[in-house]
Amino acid sequence: MNCNFPELYYKHYPVRQRAFTLVELIVVVAIMGMGLSLFLGINYRQREAFRWRTNLREIQVFLKVARSYAVLERRSNSCSFNFKTRTFSEKLRGRKVVLTAAAELKLSAEQQVELDALDQDQSAAETDSDSDKPDAELVLITFFADGGAAGGALEVASGRRNAVLAVDALTGAIELSEQVADAGTE
Repeated sequence: MNCNFPELYYKHYPVRQRAFTLVELIVVVAIMGMGLSLFLGINYRQREAFRWRTNLREIQVFLKVARSYAVLERRSNSCSFNFKTRTFSEKLRGRKVVLTAAAELKLSAEQQVELDALDQDQSAAETDSDSDKPDAELVLITFFADGGAAGGALEVASGRRNAVLAVDALTGAIELSEQVADAGTE
């Protein structure tokens, strides 16, 4: 008995190739597209929040280092803000840090009065002479040689986000606190 089982089997039942059908491929591509769009939407908002927090931490570290320089050199160190260039700068070492374009520095009433006086002085100086003087900088915080500070807190806002960099007057410690406003409260 000649048994050619494989030949008979393959003759009646052809071997099917292992592959995906077009419908299966379309379903997979659609699922991947939905997942990617969801990921990119969430990722965009996370990236914006990441940039915001990074800039706040840069400002916090800048202020901590400015305090350290004041203590190490046993001299007061003034930290000022230039509204035209949007930069914080410190007097002793000349270090600078930039506030992002999306963020806005909110001033207290005393700081606003001081800024208005600086603007008036600067505009009077510009009319008296034609020389290009650098923009006046508003001193926001001064760190002293004993570690203390004067100037209070800095409030930074960007859209619904709000942050306060509180400076302790006695120790000069800088604490960062963030708040996000609810969508319904705007």
